[in-house]
Amino acid sequence: MLEIIRSLLIGMFAIAALLPVIRFAMRRLLAGATGEKLTPDEQQYMQKKEWKLTIAYFFFTCVLAVFSAGVLAMLSSIIHASSQGWVHLLTPNFRAFFAPGLLLGLTLGVLPLKLAQKALLGHDYEMYQTHLLQTEGRGSTAIYRILFLAMIVISGVVVWFVMQWHIRVYENTLTVTNLFSQERSYSMSDINKIEYLGNEGEYLITFKDNTNINTAYLKPVQLEMIALLSEKSGKRVIR
Repeated sequence: MLEIIRSLLIGMFAIAALLPVIRFAMRRLLAGATGEKLTPDEQQYMQKKEWKLTIAYFFFTCVLAVFSAGVLAMLSSIIHASSQGWVHLLTPNFRAFFAPGLLLGLTLGVLPLKLAQKALLGHDYEMYQTHLLQTEGRGSTAIYRILFLAMIVISGVVVWFVMQWHIRVYENTLTVTNLFSQERSYSMSDINKIEYLGNEGEYLITFKDNTNINTAYLKPVQLEMIALLSEKSGKRVIR
């Protein structure tokens, strides 16, 4: 939970820091459109309204990040469950998917924000559109669309890589598939030690080649699986 809160705070900081920078860069690069001009007081008022939209965007980001992480964790289990022959299957949990989920939330959060913009701004909506036209010009919409599509592609690539990670435990071996779809098989005798990390279902399994598996980022580990690893490897669980 603390790690999730920390990630949300990092996301909030990223939003608070990056949005003004992006807006400033856009307004430097693009010439504002001619036509109706807002007074300095009206511009200052609109800048306060932009912070209101930023807070709403952060709210949508948080909701979508949590939802996306949960859905991705569920899909990962469904996809890899189709493989046959394993005794236990370990796939990434909500905690492991929260970073990709946050990236998706940051990307998709603009969609509900766009839909809710009129309701959030009320009678100031038309003035806000004039403010954007004056400061960013008409070309900003196309650039924002390109940025959105680029973020969609980046998010999709990150999610695809994380989806590949899973572990299949058989009677005498286990197979680890990493983020790059590379498989590595270990016999039970390759296990060097099994350490209990202090929280339920969290273990650190270390092999003789010094690679390890931290189950804190995997779906809840059953005691039957740990008992199987301990029996077949001849290693007691270190507490």
